Amino acid sequence: MVFLLVFGEDLIEQDHGVQIGPALHVSVGVTILFLTILRLLWRLANPPPAYPAGMAWWEKLAAKITHLLFYVLLTALPLSGWLAIPEFLEDEHMGRDVSIFGLFPLPIAPNIDLSMDDVHEFASNVTIALLLMHVLAALKHHFVNRDDVLRRILPRWKPASDIEG
Repeated sequence: MVFLLVFGEDLIEQDHGVQIGPALHVSVGVTILFLTILRLLWRLANPPPAYPAGMAWWEKLAAKITHLLFYVLLTALPLSGWLAIPEFLEDEHMGRDVSIFGLFPLPIAPNIDLSMDDVHEFASNVTIALLLMHVLAALKHHFVNRDDVLRRILPRWKPASDIEG
């Protein structure tokens, strides 16, 4: 995700003769959507650990809203990008062939009257701001509050001694 947030526009705006950038942008975007769906399924089956007892109610609410927004954006960005493809192909005078990592074709979205490119760009800017805020909040919890919030992202593995065998 960070790769596309940093380099996504540069990939799309490569010279007309070079289609590697836009193809990579689309391929990574589809991969992000697929991984987001898998992550949502994982999250439904594996609820996160409880927040530290010392967290204020508004911090817990902010964390829940932030994570919900991430899931919405990680779904909306690839979908709005997919809906922007017909407009992009028309503007760049490119063919109608779009594939995922060159392996299989991506169906072209229907051409709708809305400027999905603007929606896609707005969503990516919101994602950048949310990501920066999220990182700063995690660092604040780790270095200022000295709680275990940052460690919550690590997988919860059982030690080998706890596994029955």
